[in-house]
Amino acid sequence: MDFREINSTNSHEFDEAMAIYVQAFPANERHPVSTIGDRVRQGLNRLYVGSTNDEITFLALLWPLQNTDFILLDYIATKDEHRGKGIASAFLEKLRTELLSAKKHLILEVEDPNFGDDTEEKKKRVSFYRRQGAKELEGVRYLLPPLDGSTPTEMILMLFPEYEGKNISSATVKNVITQIYLELYGRPEDDALLATFVHDIENDIKLI
Repeated sequence: MDFREINSTNSHEFDEAMAIYVQAFPANERHPVSTIGDRVRQGLNRLYVGSTNDEITFLALLWPLQNTDFILLDYIATKDEHRGKGIASAFLEKLRTELLSAKKHLILEVEDPNFGDDTEEKKKRVSFYRRQGAKELEGVRYLLPPLDGSTPTEMILMLFPEYEGKNISSATVKNVITQIYLELYGRPEDDALLATFVHDIENDIKLI
């Protein structure tokens, strides 16, 4: 499997990656392809693709949060017919080495299995990240803003790879969440949806 970062949006690689993106994520959880293209061109989103025999079979979009040691794993997806082959695991293992060297961490937004439909599928996703070594921020409620004007999605947050210590400060978590809302979703610090949960983060957070 060949993984590489691409910067050009005028390529078949970008088009194939976006086809996987649209297929993999529901409308309320994805930005328009035009927005992704703009962000890649501006250097805000880092787009990685994976290919097998010259076919794009995998994509990952990363968003480095400004002036922090955290990077949001914005999206990650494998083409349907290539799932279950360890492609995403191989990418995360490659990324893990780079993150540890740079002393940075991925923040993962993962659908909460306790809400909505497809419970088993959501549990599998959480288990997948746990097998890679990711830790959940215990007790932190997180709402993904609806990207199609409908309803927010209940999520959990996870951290990858291993973090120094078993806890992370509440101030750090609040800051990261607030930056995600501002940088990715264009929502200010006094956003009404953000206020429904961020102020509940009062104590240091255990990583489980």
